Parts: sequence; C-alpha cells; structure tokens
Amino acid sequence: MPLNFASVGRVLTGKFWGNSNRQLSGSTDATFSHGSHLSDFLHLTPALLAELIRTVWSAIFLILVGIFLTFNIQWSDQRWKNSGDDMKPLVDLGFRVLPETEKVFLADMFMLTLLAGSIFFTLFMAESNRARIIIVRRLFWLLGLLCFFRAITLSVTTLPSPKHCKPVDIGSFWFMLKQGVQLILGGVKACTDNIYSGHTIFITTSVILLRIYCKYPYVIYYSYAHGITGICLLVATRLHYTVDVILAVFITYATHSIYFFIVDLCIEKHFLHIRRAEERLGDKNLYQRVAYMPNMFNVSLVGIVRWMDGLDIRFSMEDEQTVAQTIEVSHHRQEALAAERGINVTIDNGDSNQHEENTSDDNHSHEDGSTEMREVTVKVPENALLEARNPPTASSSLSSSTIEVITSGST
Repeated sequence: MPLNFASVGRVLTGKFWGNSNRQLSGSTDATFSHGSHLSDFLHLTPALLAELIRTVWSAIFLILVGIFLTFNIQWSDQRWKNSGDDMKPLVDLGFRVLPETEKVFLADMFMLTLLAGSIFFTLFMAESNRARIIIVRRLFWLLGLLCFFRAITLSVTTLPSPKHCKPVDIGSFWFMLKQGVQLILGGVKACTDNIYSGHTIFITTSVILLRIYCKYPYVIYYSYAHGITGICLLVATRLHYTVDVILAVFITYATHSIYFFIVDLCIEKHFLHIRRAEERLGDKNLYQRVAYMPNMFNVSLVGIVRWMDGLDIRFSMEDEQTVAQTIEVSHHRQEALAAERGINVTIDNGDSNQHEENTSDDNHSHEDGSTEMREVTVKVPENALLEARNPPTASSSLSSSTIEVITSGST
C-alpha cells in the first residue's frame, strides 16, 4: 500500500485543498467564528485570517523584544562607562588568527545580504501564501526568542569593548527609544554589545532558513560559505569576540532544533496520538531499559509551540476521514518496515486486552529444533480513533497490533 502523508505535509507547509467552509472544531472554532465578519470583509477564509492574526502577535512580540534589547544595550554601555575600571579588550585567540580590518561595513553587508536574500528566496519559492505566512511567523517567533535571550546575557554581564569605542549615552525613555532605533538601523554603534553576537544570530538563522525550505543544494552550500565569511569578518573587524560568535551559533542552532522537533511532536500527538516516546515502540519496559527517562521533560513546550506555529489552526482544517486514514496508513507503514526486517506482522481484530505483553529478552528453542514464537504487543490507545473523530465507516481494528517474531531454534 503506498504511503500518503499529504495531510502531515499540508499541516507543516500550510497547503490545503477543499471546502474553505469546512466544519471546524476545538479552541480554534471560537476564534474563527469571532473573526467571520472580518474575514468576509477582507475576502479571506477564516483560517487564513487566523493565521494572519497569529502572525501579527509574533510581530508584536519581536518589536517589544527589540525595544527591550536596545535598552539593555544602552544600559550595558552606561555600566561600562561608570565602572571606573581600565577595561582593556580581553585576550582572544580569534584576534590573533584574523588580522584586524577597519572596514566594519563588510560585516554588516555580509549579514544583511544573506538575511535579505534568504528571506526573499524562501518566500519566493514557497508553494502558497499560507506557507509564506507560516515562514514569516516562525521567523518572528524564533528571532524574538533569540533576541530576548541575548538581552538577558547583556544585562547580567558587561564585557569590555573589543576595540577603542565611545559608549552611548542614556537619557529619557523617548531618547533611549530613538537611540535604540538608530542602533537597529546601524546609525549608532554601541561598545559593549557583545555576548552573544546579534549579527551571528541573523547569519545562522538565514542559513537555517535556506536549509529547511530551499530545495536547491547549491544555494544551501553557498549560504554556508557566505555565512562563514560573514562570521570571520565579525571577528576581523573586532565587532565581537570569538566567544560571542561561537555562543550565537550554538544557541541559534539549538533553538531552531528544539522548535522544529516540538513541531514534529505536535504532529505525532495529534494524528498518531503518541504522547510519550515509549508509545512509538509499544513496549514501555524496552524503552525504559534503553533510554531510562521515567518522566517526560518540558511537556508544556508542546502546547506553547503548537499555538506559536499555528498548528491548532491547520489541524482544524483536516477533515475526519483524513485523520482516520493517517492513523491507518501509519499502521501499514509499521507493518511494511517490520516485513522488510523479516518480521511477521498481524493485525489483531479482537480486544486489545486479550494479549499479554511478553518482555522476555531470551529466545527459547525446543530440544527437537522447532521454533518458538516470541510475541510483542504494540498497543495503540483504545480511544485513538474516537479522539481522531473517526467516521463510522473507518476500520475499528486499529486498537491493537501484534508483532510475532519467529526465531530459529538450535538442534
């Protein structure tokens, strides 16, 4: 049976077909009903309007974090100015390796060209307007989180400027707000805007953006070279210490990795009803022997990312039949993988409680050389299809799957 994961792809990329007035459910139903008049006025579907509203929230978050960050940069410069210490530049291995250059504009140019190019190319190659909205919203959320983390590190530790510099002054709220805008636009340069590198955040994010959404390998390889060159220029122009750059690369990569991993967890939880990693195996004891994680960590992040990414909106766009078929296809995929490995797989049509789970690690053979079956039950939640809003015509035989492993006996 061919495996069709179109529904999961539509959730991830935002590509939908069918009746736009499809019956909606869950918490998003109220959201769509409240915005129905506005969507009619704007000639947009309720789902697309909900995506746009969620994107506006992400933009507001990024703007507020940007203001908070620029204020912390100015306060950091003021602490350095009032410290009274002879804050000479720190010893940096990168400064010894890369010769200094006064052409600071090169670092800004490499960052801005890569950021603008990656955004334009990604949005241009996106398959739909909904996909473009999703990409922009993810970019806003992730950049906002990274800049918020950066504001915290700047506020707790002030490093000396890597080169001779005049610190910025602080004043009233409006003065600092105006100066903060100039900091963002590059009209004003701060001295202690160091750990960790904001330039590197944007460079690394641009590379990851192309790595995820671009289908042309040579464009991705070029972004690697462009990004590495830009990072080296940051150290050569003495805009940042090497540790600022390394930390920025690591934190940016880790933040994106965690975010998209949780997106996958949300997909599994909704379509396959997998709430714990051990449910992928169907054998709790086996999972704990290998992984040993009695309790899940940061379960709350699943719900947060689900809302941030707009997955709840796109989940509601999938009809009942699609959800049921996705669960069934998942079981057929498990059967196919097991068959490739020489495992005999049968679907149990009876009650899932009639089988006992055999967790024995040893395969026993009879004295006459006959074979013995070792049975491992892969259990699926009994209410899986009910929670998936399974239509009456869908098969009810998916409550339990039994994998029989045939092991050869010895004479």
